[in-house]
Amino acid sequence: MAKYKILYKLTHANGELVDASLDIPFEFEVGDGQLDPCLESCIEEAQVDKLQTFLLSASEAFGQADDSAIQVMNRAEFPEELDIKLNNGVEFKTPTGDSYAGCIDKIEGNDITVNFNHPLAGCNVSFQVEILEKSESSQ
Repeated sequence: MAKYKILYKLTHANGELVDASLDIPFEFEVGDGQLDPCLESCIEEAQVDKLQTFLLSASEAFGQADDSAIQVMNRAEFPEELDIKLNNGVEFKTPTGDSYAGCIDKIEGNDITVNFNHPLAGCNVSFQVEILEKSESSQ
C-alpha cells in the first residue's frame, strides 16, 4: 500500500468548507481508514506536486441518502447519560462490536429520529488535493 503526505480541502458543491488540511500536511496509508475510499481513489489518480481538483457527484462520493438509514427509536433505547438534543451525534454498538454513528434529526416525545446516513450522503463535493510525498510501504 502507498503512503501519502498531502494538503487537501473538501467542500460541498456550493463552496461550503467541510474539511481541510492546508497548513499542516496530512499523512495516511491507503486503506488505513483515515480517508473515505472515494477520496483515496482521487489521490491515487493525482500527480505529485500538482494541485488538482476532483468534482465528485453524490454517487461517486459518499453515496445517495438512503431512507432506510433513518430510524425512529424510543428514548428508552438510548443510554440514560446521553444528552438527547437535535443535531447531536450518537453512536451505537452492535452485539458483534461494530459501531454505527448517526445524527438526531427529530425529537417528538419519546420518539427520536436518528439519521445513520453519512453526513455528506446525497451531496456533490469538490476535493482539492496536492500530493507532497508518495512512498510505498515496506509491508
